Order: sequence, then C-alpha cells, then structure tokens
Amino acid sequence: MFYSPHPLLRKRETETATVSYSELLFDLIYVFSVTQLSHYLLHNLTWEGLLKETILWFAVWMLWQHTIWVTNWFNPDTRPIRILLFISMLVGLVMAAAIPYAFTYRGLIFAICYVLIQAGRTLYIIGVLGDHHLAANFKRIMGWFCISAVFWVTGAILQGEWQILLWIIAAICDYTAPMHGFALPRLGRSDSSKEWTIEGHHLVERCQLFVIIAFGETLLMTGASLSEVEEWTPLVIISAVISFIGSLAMWWVYFDVSSEAGSRKIQEVKNPGKLGLIYNAIHIVLVGAL
Repeated sequence: MFYSPHPLLRKRETETATVSYSELLFDLIYVFSVTQLSHYLLHNLTWEGLLKETILWFAVWMLWQHTIWVTNWFNPDTRPIRILLFISMLVGLVMAAAIPYAFTYRGLIFAICYVLIQAGRTLYIIGVLGDHHLAANFKRIMGWFCISAVFWVTGAILQGEWQILLWIIAAICDYTAPMHGFALPRLGRSDSSKEWTIEGHHLVERCQLFVIIAFGETLLMTGASLSEVEEWTPLVIISAVISFIGSLAMWWVYFDVSSEAGSRKIQEVKNPGKLGLIYNAIHIVLVGAL
C-alpha cells in the first residue's frame, strides 16, 4: 500500500528509502547518549543503578525509535523534516548531558527534554499533515505521549522512590502503546497494515547503525579499561582479547545473518508495520545488553 501524495512523504512508488546524511548526523547525539549511559552504569554498579540505567535507556531508545519511523515515512532531505531533526538534536543534546544526574537535580531537565522531543515532533507532524489520512495515527500517538508526560514530569518533581516508580510507568506506557495501536477512546486505534506501511530496508539499516554505535561503545570501553590498568599482566591481556572476540562474534552473527534476513522478511510480509514494531522491540533489549 502507498500513501496518498504529500510533499514531505517519501515517494515509495519510484524510489527506495535510504538513510540520509541528516539522519547520520542525528545519530551522533545518540552516540553521546550511549556513552553517558554506559558511564552512568559504570559509576553505579548496583541493582538500583542497573534499574535506573535501564529506565534511562528505554527513554533514549524510544526517542530514537519514534524518530526513525518518522523519517521512514517522511523525506529527511526536505527542509521541514531536516529542521525537525536538527531541533530534536539540540534538545536531545541537553537531555543526554543531564543523564548522569537524571535521578537527582537534573531529573526535571531530562523529563522536560524528553517530553519536548516526543510531543513536539508529533505536533509538528500533525501540523504539516493537515487533513492527510496519516494525521489520525499521529493524533493517537500524541495522546499517549501526553499520558506518559504526566508520569515523566511528576516523577522528576517528586524524586526519590516516586521518581523511579513513575518513570517505570512512563517507560511502560511509551514502550507498550504501539503494541495496541495507540488505542484511545474516540480516536480508536491505528491499523498497522494500513497506517504503518514502512520501508523495511530503511528500518533495518537504521537499527544496524545503532547496533554499530553500541558495538563501538563496547570496544571503546574495552580499550579505555585496558589503558587504565598500570600493569598489563597476561590475565589482563587475555581478558581484553576475550572482550574483543566476544564483540566481534556478536557483530558477525548480527550482520552476517540476522539483520539481512530481517530486512527481507519485513519487505515481503503483508503487514510490515507490525513486524517492524516487533523488530524494534527486540532491538531495545539487544542493544541495551551490549
């Protein structure tokens, strides 16, 4: 199924969606975010630290995921969408900078930046779509972002245990809402077979690039840890080599087999939107584990 024409939508009838330079530039903010998250966990090696890092990771991933779906539908080389990406980058940079203290005195900054990106992007798309039939889908998405925003902002204000609890609820809202089509009273629910017709190759390529970011961070952490050790004993060298080989083996499995198979499958099925959603849901665990 192809969407009705719109100046900002990709022309799928005549061209294959490819990753643009604007999208690659956008990803640099998430290189910084992943580095911030890994350092946060490194300095908070407790069960509570792991829980907090996981919450922050879900927020970072959901921002990125919703943006890549927008650029799957809309042409990022058009000026309005490019401007949207650049504004999201600026706010995302501030949000990423707040990560180390997101559960203390910069929690409200983190929450407001998150809400601004998610809600602002969606409102912008609703505005440019006008009465296009895709607008209904984004109105439902906006409804759910409004719901989760209450938990993000309230949690940041209350802090402490309430912040953890409310941010978990917020993350669950944002993660699970697409699974039931962003269903809302009066607005109904989105039909993934009609409103989420995505370009599988583009979606997979975007996920591949994020996996590369995660692998890069893993290798950087291995190198940084090795450089900080004063005496390079055989055990230290062996540990570094095992870490490198482990990263290489995971890269081999993912890029040599899994990702290409996923790309072909998404393009072949009748409901690529549903399969694409599952593909993204798997990656939040895969990349988070890396």
